[in-house]
Amino acid sequence: MGNLGHQVHIFFFPFLSHGHMIPSVDMAKLFASRGVRTTIITTPLNAPFFSRTIQKTKDLGFDIDIQTIKFPAAEAGLPEGCENTEAVLTNEMTKKFYRCHNLTSRTL
Repeated sequence: MGNLGHQVHIFFFPFLSHGHMIPSVDMAKLFASRGVRTTIITTPLNAPFFSRTIQKTKDLGFDIDIQTIKFPAAEAGLPEGCENTEAVLTNEMTKKFYRCHNLTSRTL
């Protein structure tokens, strides 16, 4: 089979917790450094966590980006802006957060 001229494009949607986001950004940078077009999908409030390291990687000439999506916290019964596990304060909020994250990942 010949090369059809399509570049591989990989997406990362890490669980919205720093313990998951840090290794995900490291993996994304590794893929980008190997010539794979890479996009990290995150929420608006989590995007700044990635911005500096992604920009440095882009400045080196690698094809890596951030794509933000709306996290439907309010629709799940969570306070607006509850986009990271650090904002989850109760067991009930935890259940709603996991459910919301799972539903969001399925729609991507």
